Amino acid sequence: MIKFFFLILIFSMIIPSQQEKIKLAIKSLKNAVYYVGLSDEPIKLKDGSFLLVEEDKNGMANCLKVDLLDDKIAMGDVDGDGDEDAVVVLVSSGCGSGAFHELVVMSNDKGKPKYLTGHMLGDRIIVNFIKILPDRSILIDMVVHGPNDGMCCPTVPKVGIYRVVGKKIEVVN
Repeated sequence: MIKFFFLILIFSMIIPSQQEKIKLAIKSLKNAVYYVGLSDEPIKLKDGSFLLVEEDKNGMANCLKVDLLDDKIAMGDVDGDGDEDAVVVLVSSGCGSGAFHELVVMSNDKGKPKYLTGHMLGDRIIVNFIKILPDRSILIDMVVHGPNDGMCCPTVPKVGIYRVVGKKIEVVN
């Protein structure tokens, strides 16, 4: 019996235990806390959206609308820790005509999304797709405004490559 326990002890020391990596769920991303350029405070999405309409002390309306583009989510390790993170696109508006697209990286904290960093992409652009490349950089195919484009109608194709460096997003090209 002692030999049996001794063998189990040696076997457990030889073969390291590996914890199963927990992936981020789309539902958790759609209900996570984010920071966006149009707000000084963190916002919590509910089912991929956030809406705040309030009146200040002077009777002026303040509005903030944020939506997660759930068809523009890429999963992969971008921060180098071996866990599958998420890169999402949020669209923020002060409830006017602007629609500010922001690239956001959510790190994987034991299966829970945690805001890592964000980068403003532009107002009223078109994001075609995002992809995490094997070198952990983030590729975004989008359409941006040219010098003669109206704000409604961007026409210039652009491929942007970004990289997470620490807690910031660095523009590679």
